[in-house]
Parts: sequence; structure tokens; C-alpha cells
Amino acid sequence: MRRNNLFVLILLLLTLLFPSICFLSKLLHYSFTVKNGIVYAIASSVLYYGIGILLIYRKERRIGKTSSFFLSVSLLLNQINTLMFIFRADNQAAILLIALWFVMTAILVAVYVKNIALTAAFYTLSGILVLPIFLFIMLSDFGARTVIAREVSPHMRYCAEVIDDDQGALGGATILMVYKLDGSFSIGSFEFRKDEKIIHSGSWGEYEELYWNDEEHLTMNNRSYSMVDFFPRGDHAERDMIFTYVREHEGVLLDCIEKEDFSSVENDALIRKISVTDDCIDFLCGGDGLGSETAYWGFYYSEKDDMTVLWGAHPADQRLERSGEGYLWKEAWDDPRGDNTYYTEWICGHFYYYEMTF
Repeated sequence: MRRNNLFVLILLLLTLLFPSICFLSKLLHYSFTVKNGIVYAIASSVLYYGIGILLIYRKERRIGKTSSFFLSVSLLLNQINTLMFIFRADNQAAILLIALWFVMTAILVAVYVKNIALTAAFYTLSGILVLPIFLFIMLSDFGARTVIAREVSPHMRYCAEVIDDDQGALGGATILMVYKLDGSFSIGSFEFRKDEKIIHSGSWGEYEELYWNDEEHLTMNNRSYSMVDFFPRGDHAERDMIFTYVREHEGVLLDCIEKEDFSSVENDALIRKISVTDDCIDFLCGGDGLGSETAYWGFYYSEKDDMTVLWGAHPADQRLERSGEGYLWKEAWDDPRGDNTYYTEWICGHFYYYEMTF
């Protein structure tokens, strides 16, 4: 019986694997898709069906009460697993293999679970999902989503894709999506994209051209999109480096400020320029772009903890609004033609991180 209980636990874990990945990816702000999931479907199904067949032909057809519950719960979890797989996989054969786990589980429940009330409850709950799953499987091969253009930003921070969503007689759409390359990765058939956003959704077949003006501005069909409007500020590629540097060198920086001598840090690779005013000290760490499409980032020291004191920050009578872990101002809030932005976030002590775009 102990071996049977182990087999049931493995089946439960296999059923929970895909939904757990979906949940964790969502929690960590990843878009999770399965590219040609037939490999995953075959590998996991061979293991699932293999264990199921072993259980069916075992001479000792007994399992513990906990395993009986797990096996019954698996009926419902199989359906949830199938639904999640349908919305992320692009291979109908793979979807069918995963959907048939329910049949194997139903047989096992009939053989091993003796509690009539328990089996009736989970047969009913899982049965409710049979029709929608059947319809979704039939429709999963209807239409096609094709990537027709793909462009990576100059410094490889973002990736933009134009998707042709053809739904046959129902029409379709042209979808522009952007995700962060830094942090995105693939494991076998599983692809995880960091902070994927729909930037634009328009008429089917409207695509003409796609290109990056600079690291923060994307153009499709003569319309420009600023990444500031779609991604929370404070997530610049060097942000973590700046936070780590300031926290590790806070004592040194405070000593420089007190002595008004910055020679010990002004040659650090991270710091490009130090500007001292009566109200704050600006440690510029980087910049990007030209002319009217320029971005700067770094950190500053404000003894009064004034987040509006930095050169280039918004006027004091304008508002800062909460954004992520920090505060944001956008000129467009007051002037639709304006594209200047300012973001700031506390690091430690009287030190603050900042980003500005003009």
C-alpha cells in the first residue's frame, strides 16, 4: 500500500506542476507560454499514464485515506491543468495528451476510491468543466497568431514583437507587444517573458514598419510609444547597481559630503559626474539618447529629504504620484504635448535614486 500511496502522490504533483508554474510566473510578473508543447506533453504523459497503468495492474488495490482524497482532488485538478495548458500551448496534439489525463484519473478513482460521497462530489465538479474544455480544444486550432516583426532596443533592454492575430471569418487584430529582455529566459518548451505588455492593438493587417528611435521610444506605423508610459520607472538596468553601491558606500559618501571633498569617489566607474548645489548633491551615473529624447539616471543626497530639489525635477508646485517603490511626475499630466518625466526612490539615509527623461 505504501508504494501505491507514493504513486498517487507523484500523480498529484504532476497535475500540480503546470498550474504552479503559471501561478508563480504571474506572481513574479512573467508572461509564461509554451512553444510547441508536444515535447513536454509526451514526456509528462508517458510518466502519468505509466504510473496509472502500474496502479491499475497492481495486485494490492489499496491506498490510504489521504491518498484517496488526493486521487479524487486530481480529477478536478486535471481539468484546471488542461484549461491552463490550452491557453498557453500552441499544439493541439499536446493539448489532447494533457486532456486525456482526466480519463486515466477517472479510472483510478473508480478502482481505488471507495468513498461514494467523495467520488460523486469530485466527478460532478470536474464534469462541469468537460464541455468548456472540449469547446476550447476544438477552437484551439482555429485561427493563427504569427509574429511578423521583431525588434530589439539598441541597448537590448526591451524586445518588441508585432503579432498578426488572424481569426479567419471573424477578422483579427494586429498586436504590438513589448517585454524586457533582461530577466526573460526559456527552459525547454517553456518561455518566460519579463513584464510583457500589450502596447497597441489595432486592425488586422495594418502593420507597415517597426523600429526603435532609442532605448525608450518605439515607433510602429509612424506612431511613437514611450516605454515610460508602460513600464514603472525605477527599473533601469543600472538601478540595482546604484542601490547596492550607495548602501555599501554610505559611510564613505557621507564623509565626502561632510569634508566637501569627493576625490575618493569621483573616479568610481559607476559615477560619471558630481554636481553640488546649496540644496542637494547630484551623483550622475548615466545617460542615453540625443536632443529631445534624452534620459539621465543616478542618485542624489538631500539633507532635508526633499524629492523635488534635484536639478531637472518637476516644478515644486507640481505633483508627485506613487509609482512602484517610488514617486513619479509626468509633464503630460498637465500638458498633453509634454513628454518630460521624473522618477525618484529612497535608497537609504538621505540618499535617493532618480531617473529623468526629456
